[in-house]
Amino acid sequence: MIKNISKLEFKVGERTYQFLCDIDAPLEHAKLALGEFWRYMLSVENKAKEAAADHEEEKAESVDVQS
Repeated sequence: MIKNISKLEFKVGERTYQFLCDIDAPLEHAKLALGEFWRYMLSVENKAKEAAADHEEEKAESVDVQS
């Protein structure tokens, strides 16, 4: 099947980022989809911060035990 799509492309530094959607997608749907992507990225970021904090806490506890 051949389908027309709309593509937004942004370059940040050396990387290129793209958002693809149906050419006739309602703007409100595209905004909702981008909002879902944003919430997903925030959850990934929060999990990474929590993991880093846990790692630092374990590292600090390890140093205390060895002292």
